[in-house]
Amino acid sequence: MKLLTPLFCGLAALALCGTAAAQSAAGAGPRTYATLGYTVGGDVLVTGTYSNTGESFTLRAGQGFLAMLGAQYPLADKWSAQAAVGYHYDRTNGDGWNFKFTRFPVEMMVHYALNDDWRVGLGGRYALEPKFKSLGTYASQGNNRLSASAGAVLELQYMLYPLRTSVAGRGAAGGISLKWAQESYTLKNVRSLERDGQHIAISLFGYF
Repeated sequence: MKLLTPLFCGLAALALCGTAAAQSAAGAGPRTYATLGYTVGGDVLVTGTYSNTGESFTLRAGQGFLAMLGAQYPLADKWSAQAAVGYHYDRTNGDGWNFKFTRFPVEMMVHYALNDDWRVGLGGRYALEPKFKSLGTYASQGNNRLSASAGAVLELQYMLYPLRTSVAGRGAAGGISLKWAQESYTLKNVRSLERDGQHIAISLFGYF
């Protein structure tokens, strides 16, 4: 059941590919997609206070740096399908200890170009190998492997370097992205320990 959302989005993208193949621009092919950004949101995984400064810290299930690499496939005019895999990472360090939360998200999306400057996208996301680690003084907190739920993804893109009249257009393009993702994490074999990983990401992206 956890894979139904990204599977559905992937099948939808494949269906669009089939129906739009005849309309795709001649000679247009896939382009490399890359993005780097930061996410905020999600439930608290761990919180505390730095002993040397007295300042508080919080590690959240939807927070951290996000880098992704994938491919964009042109469909009909103004439509494209996109698949990407990434590394989502956050950590906090103290005097002789640190906490770290990592995962490898996979996203499949379909985008529509409103015009040369704006695009909207819808798809699914599933995080592979989510892990929460504690080292040093707080190593007793354990290194926990989590299970993730599949979730939906919504995206709004603003092109700083426009797509030249069509998503199928050639040449580099890039801009700023605002993305909302829905997901949750559960400690394996302990269903009551569920944490909401819903987050908003602000990123720079490019197509090459």
